Amino acid sequence: MTTNTPISDSDDQLTFDAQFHPGSIKAAMKLVGAGSRDLWQVDPHQIKTCDNFNVRVQNEAYDARIRFLADSIKQNGFFQDFPLAGYVAKEDSGEVIYITGGHRRLAAALLAISEGAELTRVPVVVSQSGVSMEDLTVALVIGNEGEPLSLYEVGVVCKRLSSMGLAESEIARRLQRTPQQVKDVLLLIGSSHVIRQMVIDNVVSATFAIEMLNTHGAKALDKLMEAQNRAEAAGKTKVTAKHAAPDAIFKKTVKKAAQPMFEVITEISADPAYQSLSPAVRTKLDELLAKLKAD
Repeated sequence: MTTNTPISDSDDQLTFDAQFHPGSIKAAMKLVGAGSRDLWQVDPHQIKTCDNFNVRVQNEAYDARIRFLADSIKQNGFFQDFPLAGYVAKEDSGEVIYITGGHRRLAAALLAISEGAELTRVPVVVSQSGVSMEDLTVALVIGNEGEPLSLYEVGVVCKRLSSMGLAESEIARRLQRTPQQVKDVLLLIGSSHVIRQMVIDNVVSATFAIEMLNTHGAKALDKLMEAQNRAEAAGKTKVTAKHAAPDAIFKKTVKKAAQPMFEVITEISADPAYQSLSPAVRTKLDELLAKLKAD
């Protein structure tokens, strides 16, 4: 159940269903030798992680953030006004402290220590009695407003809460989202693994993927793959709306240009040299002008 190694498989995050069993906070702190001021001061090596509880996508940006934080800790220490969040659980071996908020800061602290930082304690605020796994899961969103979770990561949280039996309306209320926002991210999380991986890899944005799923349903993956082929042919790595519906983009551009086009054709038809054009060309321009006037 426990590890200090980051988990990268997003499917494991989606199927997370562990439960914590409440333990004695005082017993846990005594066991790990934690000191207390306004916060508990805990040896970071004594703080455990629960596999896949952290919903952040663990990619290059995630690792880069840990690297940045570790360098900051080596230069400035661990800021006391940004404590880790923890939960004291009771296991067969006794009380243990699980991290529930600040996973990257804990990883950064351990990295800084491995590189010579003289850091023996980090500040931890632990949940009090009566806090449920639902509460801890909601806090993954509400407690991360400093650097909000991505839309995909919010979707993982919504999926977990849904699996815990919460209705979409209740999830929306707890996460301070609209019901439609919850419905949309659940649609994304329930889509093909390929689509989800495209979002994780930043090939498509979560917003665009949701738009394609709402528009094309079961055909969304095929449409996105076609769009990706067009993007790659154009030398692009990010798939956007113009790659998914090039005809629609063209029509939108033509619509915006309709008024200037009408004015130019009107000027051309009034020019003395207009009569020098071939009858076939004049007929086409006259028909186009008549259509623009009718529209």
